[in-house]
Parts: sequence; C-alpha cells; structure tokens
Amino acid sequence: MSRTTGSLIFEKRDTRLLLVVGGLHTLTQTINLIRTMILAPMENRPLNWGMIIQDRITSWLIGLLFAFLIILTTKRLLNARISWPRIMAIHVLTAFVVSIIWFATFIGISMLIYSKEDMGDEEWHFWIWLVGNFDKLFLMYLITVCITYTYYYVQRDNDNQVQQSTMKSQLLQTRLKMLQSQLHPHFLFNTLNSIVSLIDTDIKKAKSMIADLGDLLRRVLDNRDVQLVPLREELEITRKYLDIEKTRFSDDLTVEWEQEGQLADADIPGMLLQPLAENSIRHGFSRSHPSLFLRIIVQRAGNRLKILVSDNGQGIPESEVGQIFAKGAGLSNTYERLKTVYGDDFIFEVENTHPGVRNFIDIPARGKG
Repeated sequence: MSRTTGSLIFEKRDTRLLLVVGGLHTLTQTINLIRTMILAPMENRPLNWGMIIQDRITSWLIGLLFAFLIILTTKRLLNARISWPRIMAIHVLTAFVVSIIWFATFIGISMLIYSKEDMGDEEWHFWIWLVGNFDKLFLMYLITVCITYTYYYVQRDNDNQVQQSTMKSQLLQTRLKMLQSQLHPHFLFNTLNSIVSLIDTDIKKAKSMIADLGDLLRRVLDNRDVQLVPLREELEITRKYLDIEKTRFSDDLTVEWEQEGQLADADIPGMLLQPLAENSIRHGFSRSHPSLFLRIIVQRAGNRLKILVSDNGQGIPESEVGQIFAKGAGLSNTYERLKTVYGDDFIFEVENTHPGVRNFIDIPARGKG
C-alpha cells in the first residue's frame, strides 16, 4: 500500500470550497462595478459601459484562475507536513509572485483589448499600477488562503469524527470476531483441549495455561471500546497468546522478539499484531513443517512504526496469496482498520518467502513514543 498525503487536484468534495471562493470573487467584482458607477459621476468621469464591463469580466476570469491556483497551492501545503513558519514564508513569497503575474496578465490582456487612449496614460505604467493596487490583491490572497484552511480543517475535523465512529464500530466487530471466529472454535477449542490433557499430566502447566487464557480474554474485553491502544498493551496481548500456543506446541514453536527504538508510549489500533502471529502459526505448521520458528520485530524509525512478523513454516497456498485480505478473516479486518485509521498512509504486505510467510506493517508512529 503506497502512502499519499492528499490529492493535488480538485476532488468532488472540494466543490463547496470552489463555489464559496468563486462567489466571493464574483461579489468583489460586483462591488467594484458599483463603486465605479458611484465614483465616476462624483469625479466627473464619463462612464464607458463597454470598457467597464469588459474590464470587470477580464478581471473576474483572471481572478478566478489565480484563486483556484491559490487553493491548489494551499491544499498542497496543508498536506505537506511542514512547519508553520515555513508555510507562512512560502505564502508571503507566493503572494508577491502571484500579484506580479496577476497584474502582468491583466495589463497584457487589457493592452490587447483597449487602446492607449482608452486606458489612460497612468494605467500603462505597470509598477505604478501594481504598487497602487497591491494591497487589494494581497488581501484577496490572504482571504482565499484563510477560507481554504478553514474549509479543510473543518472537513478534517468532520472526517476524524466519522473515522472515530467507524473505528469504534469496526473495533467492536473485531473483538467479537476474535472471540467467535478465532478463539472459538479454533484457538479456544484447542486451548481448552490442551488444558484438559495437561490436567492429568502436568497440573502446573494446566494452571498456567488457564491463567494465561483468562488474562488474554480479560485484556481483550478491557480494550473492546478503545480505538487506539498503547503498543506495550498490544505486545502483552500477543505475548499471552503466544505463551498459550507455546504450551500447546511445546518445543515445536520457537518465538523470537526484537524491539528497537522508543516504543513505550506509541499507540496503534488494537488487535493489530495478534492476527499476524496467528496467521503465521495457522499456515506454518504442516506435516512437512512439524516445527516453527516465529520472529517478531517491532521498531520505531523517526516518525514511522514498523512491524515485521515472519516464520519458516509451510507458507500460504499460492492460490490464496493474492486474496489474503479478502479471504483471511483476521487480516482482511486488519487491513480495513488500517485503512480507516491511516487512510493511504500505511503499508501492509503479506507474502510467501519460501520457506515461511512475511507479514510487514509500516504506519505513522503516534503517541509520545
């Protein structure tokens, strides 16, 4: 899954913003037209309606073009994840450049439409005109930028609320799926069967297995209403799950953990790691692979969190690899929740490595870390 930070072109959801900015620009040109109509008689200037209308239409069209370019620039900066001082510096520089290009375009078109006598001597002096009107254009630029930022921040806030609501629903569904589809009948049945067998042979292991199962269920239920959980909690749930599996498989299952970077307070979607470990165990053991080595690597690199779960087992049937997110009960749900939380800003890969399976997740590192 590739990472993107936002579309650089207009989307359907931008229609309202374009209408607002276009309406504002239309209102500005209308006010300028009314202003000309009022001031001309007061200054004893004749009203050349043909020239006035052409002038306003030309200014309106050029203004709309540059307004939309300003929106695109602002949208890109908004999604660029750069510091505010740098964004402000870019906007100030862009405002000067846009002002010069805007006026150069307007005057160039005016020179093609009107004669020197129609425009007046003073209007042929580009820099005089630019200095005299720069404040108006600069103000229009700032207003357009402010409207754009306000629109996208409100939109982002609404999206976050929808995401939180969707995440809560999906998380509850995931908890139920784990208890019903994963713990019962497969994992839960096998665990209870192992406990029954151990009661007659090793009561100490049986008690330990019961305690681990109870702790696992308690942790899962405790987090059922939580959208993001501390990474340390997710690691503990996965360890409890693997402790139970190691008791079942004894020496046939070996688990190696590697943790790098500041991970203590990083937050991730709940039940993200356990399905990966279960997927490896489910597909890893076979008659030709009676033992399994499972490696789990969790590392933080800058503002990214990387999770790698790999094994040396049988692997996933090749016919199922391309549809693992659609057919794998745990992994399809994991993929959908990653999509909901991070949009396109994540990587989730599952592939056969012959031997074994490689599960890799790359997500933004949220939390204090």
